[in-house]
Amino acid sequence: MDLIDFTQRLFAIERRLDLFAQRVGGLPWWDAVRYHVFEHLYSVLAGEPGAPPVRRGLAARLAGWLRRVVLRALLHQRLRHGCEVMVFRAPRQTRAGRRVDTAIDDLLSVCSAEMFVIQTDPDYYHVRRRAPPASDPDLHQAIDVLNAALGAEFGMEFDAEALRRLIAVRFAEFRRMLIDYRRLLARARPRVILLTQNGMEKALFLAASEAGIDVVEAQHGLIGPLHPAYAYPADGSYGAREMFPAVFLAFAPYWIQSCFYPARECIALGNDHFVVEALPAPPGPGAIMFISADIYHDVLADWVDGLAARLPSRRIVYKLHPNQRNAVEAIRQQFSALPNVEVVDATITVRALLAEVTHVVLIQSTAAMEALQSGRRLCILPLRHYRVHEALFELRAVTVTPTLDELVRAVEQPPELQAPPRFFDAFDATAARRLLARYGLRA
Repeated sequence: MDLIDFTQRLFAIERRLDLFAQRVGGLPWWDAVRYHVFEHLYSVLAGEPGAPPVRRGLAARLAGWLRRVVLRALLHQRLRHGCEVMVFRAPRQTRAGRRVDTAIDDLLSVCSAEMFVIQTDPDYYHVRRRAPPASDPDLHQAIDVLNAALGAEFGMEFDAEALRRLIAVRFAEFRRMLIDYRRLLARARPRVILLTQNGMEKALFLAASEAGIDVVEAQHGLIGPLHPAYAYPADGSYGAREMFPAVFLAFAPYWIQSCFYPARECIALGNDHFVVEALPAPPGPGAIMFISADIYHDVLADWVDGLAARLPSRRIVYKLHPNQRNAVEAIRQQFSALPNVEVVDATITVRALLAEVTHVVLIQSTAAMEALQSGRRLCILPLRHYRVHEALFELRAVTVTPTLDELVRAVEQPPELQAPPRFFDAFDATAARRLLARYGLRA
């Protein structure tokens, strides 16, 4: 199933059924579950599984539950006096022993107002997400209409029960989170919320909109016309846009232009954690870096095995995503028989590794743009969501490699150092201070 065609046809259904305007129990049900429905439907149509679940023992699950309960109780105790600024920070990387949120830390560095910071990683504890799905006739009717439209559009019969179960579970989670966010914001009463999304925060957007509190969301990674969390029909009906942030902060103008995200305002603020300049070629042949993720590891591992065998004298760096933190040792063991393969976890950034490599291999990732801006060659494997990067295919430094032979030929080319494209700008501290001043905040 072609991802571009799939996305456009889903957009057509959204417009035809006016899904964004529909309410169930007074709530905008569709955008609350949309991301998960998009992912589910594409997996079904493409015949591709999602990420394998991480199995944890009973003791680990109980310890995690208890930790979240305690942290949530302490949070409400700390909030008894309210706050000026509420920050939802997702520090998924570690640098020099400090946990870093690459999306929002630049902005926080220029804000001297009182900030109440909630760390949503490694423990997402401040609201409860799990809730038993309720039987709602209005929701069931809306799902049945959607399922009929899907069948007519794609010419196949979907598993109606699986779709109903997915939507019921996700909508119940949304309602549970909405209750907790309303309670949290009533207690905190912040002037503004600064946010890195860690998962889907539609309940927070709605609760903040109801309370008259602006949410400023910082771009955390790859977005584009095929990303169901950020790509919407440009001619959709979004009303007061209560399910979106008031302000979206992007890495550069490129990202704002790449898709339509219905935030009330989009600002290219830049980001010092991602901006990279053209680098000189490394000495010798240079390393080859694969960019992994939990949903791609199983297929990428075969390509790593094949390339390592074909090029035994070439160093291969297998760069893990932060969401693979629990699988680091298992993956290192998996590649232990390949002396030229080095597994690098999320404590080391892509930017730090680019000086050592000449080629970056991936399916889809923000690292594609980092590699190109630094003057490295990019090899895209035509698997899963690779067409997210279709706008890059015509660049001289980009090669789509459907076979191992083609990948071998591509990585034998020297790095592309002439006039690299630009996707990231440096952080604009002056613009950040102007933004904070809107809310009467000291900078």
